[in-house]
Parts: sequence; structure tokens; C-alpha cells
Amino acid sequence: MNEPNQPRKPRALTYTEMMNGGQQQMDDVTHQQELNLQRRKDVFERSVEHLEQSFKTDTDQAVDHIGGNTGI
Repeated sequence: MNEPNQPRKPRALTYTEMMNGGQQQMDDVTHQQELNLQRRKDVFERSVEHLEQSFKTDTDQAVDHIGGNTGI
């Protein structure tokens, strides 16, 4: 995590913040919640990609086993 002496990395402004003069209004707790949500989203996306790849591999193997690739 960030050291207490180092400034926080800036983040993108929300629409409301842009309309209110471009000031970031997110407190540390909300910021941490946003970061945790983004991490969870990334994990879920990787899981979905893994499952899609696994399903594709299983389907390809089943087609080959059944004889779907006869070369006709």
C-alpha cells in the first residue's frame, strides 16, 4: 500500500466531481472500497476467461472423440 508520507495516486473524477469544479471528493474508506471492488471484478473476469477456455477445450476434445473431425 502507499506510505503515509507519499501522496496518493490521482484517480479519474466522477461525473459529479467534474460538474462540481473538478474536485475529488472520495474519502479513504470509499477509495478502498472502490479498489476492492475493482480487484474482485478483475478476479471474476479471469475466472470467466478460464472457464470459457476450459469449456472450449472440453468441447473440442468431445468433438474429436465423437469423430466430428473426419476430414470429409
